[in-house]
Amino acid sequence: MHNINTQILEFVNGAAGYYHPLDIFFETVTSSILIGVLGAVIAAYYGIYLPYYRKDAVRKERIKDAAVIGGGVIATGIAIVLLKIFIAYPRPFTVLANLRVLVSLPDDYSFPSGHSAITMALATGVYCYNKKLGMLLFAFAFVVGMARIYVGVHYPLDVAVGFMLGFLIPKLIQHFFVKKESLQLQ
Repeated sequence: MHNINTQILEFVNGAAGYYHPLDIFFETVTSSILIGVLGAVIAAYYGIYLPYYRKDAVRKERIKDAAVIGGGVIATGIAIVLLKIFIAYPRPFTVLANLRVLVSLPDDYSFPSGHSAITMALATGVYCYNKKLGMLLFAFAFVVGMARIYVGVHYPLDVAVGFMLGFLIPKLIQHFFVKKESLQLQ
């Protein structure tokens, strides 16, 4: 499995450095600042705008919705940090000499991808309330995952497991804390 994982990484990362606009695009997409701003905008929309835009009867439900989305993202982040500590899998650039790393070198472990997990958790949480915005966020999460491989800081398996955790943890939180009929916000 490690061999296929490495071959895919080397294939995707092999394009890095040859087409400057693509390099800039993937460097920007994988930026923690961009992901943080996106998360803050969505948090403000669900946590501030929607609760106060709606009538009093629905306000508490919207605040609960925002808490469930945020809780899914936070729980995913905690799970990722713990897994990185316990598994301690090295970043690909520490093992493979021929990679082109396009971003500053992260100093934590590789498995699983936190960027992929967090963007997927955000997409999963939002999708349950707003399908159109959720679909856009799923596309964004996929691009972020590809960017993490392209810029040379994650193996494909890191990204795939990050996606899986970013999907499953928010779905579990929603399963246990949300009534099925309250998931239809548009």
